[in-house]
Amino acid sequence: MNRRCFTLLQQGFGPSPAARATLVALALVGTAACDVEWGGVSVELKEPAFEVADTASPPDSAVERPPLALPSGSLLFHVRRIDVLGRATIEPVAERLEGALRPVGPLRAGRASEYISEFVARYYGREQAYTLFRGPIRVGTFYVEAPQVSGGGLCLDLRAEGHVELRPLADTLSEFIAWAAGQQVGGDSLAVPVYRSDMVSLSQVLARLGVSERDLPGAWRFRAPADLRALQVGSGSRGFAATFMVRDSLGPGAPSDSAGSVFLVADYDPSRGYFPLYFDAAWYGPGQKRALRWIDAADLLGDAEREWLLQAYGDAGSWFEVIAERDTARAVVWSSRRPVCEAEGHAG
Repeated sequence: MNRRCFTLLQQGFGPSPAARATLVALALVGTAACDVEWGGVSVELKEPAFEVADTASPPDSAVERPPLALPSGSLLFHVRRIDVLGRATIEPVAERLEGALRPVGPLRAGRASEYISEFVARYYGREQAYTLFRGPIRVGTFYVEAPQVSGGGLCLDLRAEGHVELRPLADTLSEFIAWAAGQQVGGDSLAVPVYRSDMVSLSQVLARLGVSERDLPGAWRFRAPADLRALQVGSGSRGFAATFMVRDSLGPGAPSDSAGSVFLVADYDPSRGYFPLYFDAAWYGPGQKRALRWIDAADLLGDAEREWLLQAYGDAGSWFEVIAERDTARAVVWSSRRPVCEAEGHAG
């Protein structure tokens, strides 16, 4: 027995058995390793050993990163010609998955650069082809030439430039929806709606009536529509969609003061003339802009119905909205608007 063990045990012979038991227990716990005899039994005393938990953070490579949330369903695109030579731009509208539309873009601002790289590699390869549609009719093909991505964080503009090849009659059109080849079945019989000379004045009449009937406040003075489209909508081929802007422009950018916008879709009936199928108007100030314009009507949800695709302009950028008929009334059923992007743009 070493001296430390002897001393501890010697001190254990106190005036009472209880005291001696306490001291022995302390000796067993607090001493270094040694052999002792106690009551005829040989006991090995050791200092207790404790295992220290590893609290160090794992290396970055060992942390499982969340997925990029790239589209896994069919991707709907918007294509717009920018000159008579066929040059055009393409941008994603929404992902269609299981009968629902989802916005396209990163879920985390910190992974925007990764998302861009993967998106461009998957969808914007050179000469990658997309089938163009006007309504349910195939009208041509868009070919990618180069990506033109802008923005940052959650507010990305995932565009690419390229060119279109259009079938006869479609070469007078400037705007289309597009799907990857084989993702959407379309017809071949194209009929381009004809503009009527009275559509401008009739759209002004419907805009005034709509504002008046709804008693909307504002200094409404209607001139020529900022956007006017002849449509095959409702019951015939003589419909139109019109957007009016008052003290503001149809495009991104906040008004300098209060302003107004009206968007309407009209149909024609021989017994009653033109009448509105849809009417949306608002008088707004900086930070509140939502100006709509028509793009197309097609089966966007995969439900064999024709929903309306609109583009909306705000103070900082643009987004897409889908209108569908629900219980005999038409309403916005989906929007790609990201309020954080409008808020950041307006604050900047």
